[in-house]
Amino acid sequence: MRTLTAGWAPARAARASGFAAVLVVVVVLVGAVLAGCDAQGDDSDGAGVTVTEVNPTVTSAAASSSSGGSASRPASPSHPTSSAGTGGQPAGGATPPYCGAGRDVEEIVVEQWSTGVFRISLRPSADSRKAPRDATTRTLWSAIQGCVGDLGGARRADSLHEQLACHQALAQVRSRGGGYATGDTYDLESWRPPMDPNTFATWITTRCGNTLGTDPSGPPTRVYRPDGVAPQHAVRGEHN
Repeated sequence: MRTLTAGWAPARAARASGFAAVLVVVVVLVGAVLAGCDAQGDDSDGAGVTVTEVNPTVTSAAASSSSGGSASRPASPSHPTSSAGTGGQPAGGATPPYCGAGRDVEEIVVEQWSTGVFRISLRPSADSRKAPRDATTRTLWSAIQGCVGDLGGARRADSLHEQLACHQALAQVRSRGGGYATGDTYDLESWRPPMDPNTFATWITTRCGNTLGTDPSGPPTRVYRPDGVAPQHAVRGEHN
């Protein structure tokens, strides 16, 4: 992955000492750690991206201000009632799921393993990769909720949302192979625990949580869209 320089505005002001400390982490770690994010490309030059954002905002898009979450652990999102495990069929009277193209999302596909763990692969639009991080993360999270539905509890939802926010923060970073460091999709994996602390430095050192948790063995047993439509794009996850 291409080494990051400066460019995103922080979502909120940070103390000068904290800014400097995390910036050191970014400078030292970004080139080495993020180089492993994209397994698809070989070495070639790509355009650099400038980054100055060092503090993630609260990652929970639908968090309640009274949730009591700590600064390092976001409050839990609310969850729609439709289930990814039932093909996305909504509970009585609920809005049917939609996983197709829109302004910010090209498609959302779910890969599921026999153990019940799953990966949500969200293919962002070209415009959404360039859009403001926080607002776009909220929009993409709403799209995930409208497609997948029940994410399996607050802790799992927190982890998935943190992974999403991290991917959007790095959306324009190029890999050595010339593609995006995130790959064509933002792959959000249910077996990853929440990042602790939930900071930009942790995002970098864990590759958006990718070094956490135990990967499932073998390929997924099911690849589908919860809205019942056949996937329109091939999904190329690292475990396929």
